Amino acid sequence: MQLTKAIFLTHRNSLYSEITGGVQLCSQEFHSIIRQATDIILEDYYVPYTRDLFQRAMIKWGMENYSFFDINREAPALLSYIFKQDIGIVFINMASSVRFARPIKEKFGEKVKVILLSHGNNSGDFLHLITKPVNRPSLLRNWLNKIRLGRLISTEAEYRVKWLDGVVTLSETEKQIENWFGAKKASFLPRKLYKDFLAREPVPGRIGFVGRLDHPPNFQGVIIFLEELSTRDHGLHIRLIGAPPAYGIKIKERFPFVEYLGELSDQDLGKEVATWAFFLNPVWWYSTGATTKLARAISWGLPIITTTAGMRGYEWKKGSLLVADSPADMVTQLIKEAHSIERIHYWKEQTELIAENGPDQMELINRLRYTYE
Repeated sequence: MQLTKAIFLTHRNSLYSEITGGVQLCSQEFHSIIRQATDIILEDYYVPYTRDLFQRAMIKWGMENYSFFDINREAPALLSYIFKQDIGIVFINMASSVRFARPIKEKFGEKVKVILLSHGNNSGDFLHLITKPVNRPSLLRNWLNKIRLGRLISTEAEYRVKWLDGVVTLSETEKQIENWFGAKKASFLPRKLYKDFLAREPVPGRIGFVGRLDHPPNFQGVIIFLEELSTRDHGLHIRLIGAPPAYGIKIKERFPFVEYLGELSDQDLGKEVATWAFFLNPVWWYSTGATTKLARAISWGLPIITTTAGMRGYEWKKGSLLVADSPADMVTQLIKEAHSIERIHYWKEQTELIAENGPDQMELINRLRYTYE
């Protein structure tokens, strides 16, 4: 078998960071799958964020258009490295780095394959922000937002058509969006699943959520669920974990029946979630990437209630999650299921089945290989 030298082009913090979040988890999964491909020799290539004053100003003003990196400054060294090391494939980690594709293809053409490892297009989350804002924007901001959205979509389509050989996505939904943009090849890699089951002592009626509370889909998703819950006689006990504290306190003040626990260490988090009857995943809209916290909940073997949108980015062969696609249905299902220790145990067994029947490693490698063959 002929081996091809490849680089994993990324900002270092997107791959390794003191605090591991969704970006790092997805980057590390991409990295691990590529390393296990027997036809590739992989090296890492790190690029810094831009120091260009104009680009930084555009980011600060909310008008960034894939300009987190100073391509003109960084491209010469990158192109020299590709030439000297005889690199055949460049894996660009994250859509925010996509502008590196153009100078590579202009220099090397078909000699070097350029594959985008997408965590989600910027236009996806931005569309959510401007159509479902947490705070009401000014008329000027509304006008600027529409201009930026158009520029983002135009850039995304241009790079798929002209400068990328393939795109790897974190969900089937985004694979179809990539096809719509005109990607030459698009492949979906589902999240890897694993077993790290907790010794559980569930408390009937105890429901919990853990996640970044300043992430608008998280904050809004929890609020919508709690609004519906507050209209019912439910007997449920809601536990909320996440940073920053200002958002958790705001939710607690609005819904006094919620217990906000702040941000917990990994050890304390494990002890806490082991007492939950259900792990709450209230994702009401499709957004970019995959819900990374769902993989962790599956690995813990927790009973989970989710939405269809909240399961994007996952595939498994056996087992099922409790699914409710409206706030009213989610509350109804929890009232029905979360007070019964027998039902809690049943849904725990279903989650454990899922954890044991995730994607096959060779299948993931083949899906990746499709984009650069």
